[in-house]
Amino acid sequence: MEMQNPPMEMRWRQAIETGELGVWDLRLDLETVQYSPQWKQRFGFPEPHGADSTHFWRCRVHPEDLAGMMAAIRRHAQGSQPDYEARFRLRSNGSGYRSVHSRGRVIERSPEGRALRMVGTMIDLTQRAPTPSTGLPEGPRGVMAGRPLSLPFHLLLSTGDANKDAADARQQQIALERDRVLSLVTDLLRTTVAQLEGLDAL
Repeated sequence: MEMQNPPMEMRWRQAIETGELGVWDLRLDLETVQYSPQWKQRFGFPEPHGADSTHFWRCRVHPEDLAGMMAAIRRHAQGSQPDYEARFRLRSNGSGYRSVHSRGRVIERSPEGRALRMVGTMIDLTQRAPTPSTGLPEGPRGVMAGRPLSLPFHLLLSTGDANKDAADARQQQIALERDRVLSLVTDLLRTTVAQLEGLDAL
């Protein structure tokens, strides 16, 4: 009997845990971004559990690709595109530039309509295996590094459903936040996982 494919949620959890799939949480108001730790480790970056300044990551986008990537973010943040999507080269720490595909969506805006928070996914399209090194120094990377964030996207994805009758109000709050965020971006996760499985089949 042919084995059934695991449920989509199980598949993206597995992909995040192995570093095949990166998820990111961009706080435009704070100018910080937090990536899933396994993804940062794949690219050889230190402090995998910490947030970074957006400048830290912009500096690693290939100069020829940066303007297009930023324009795609702006178009979506300003509402002229329903989603953000871009392909660009990202400099790793150990294996040079790697071609990546990123998708994202604004999930929080100010009362005036200004984009405050985006979450999204990223996959590595490069055929050669990553060879991360540890040459980058430890410690803060930019003036915004380490700014506290509420529960980032990758932790929301790894949080199980909380019992609605449980006494732990924090777990209920996390479960509600997780459900709200997933309702906004499940289609992005599904599309990314489908693309990832297509790459695996090559």
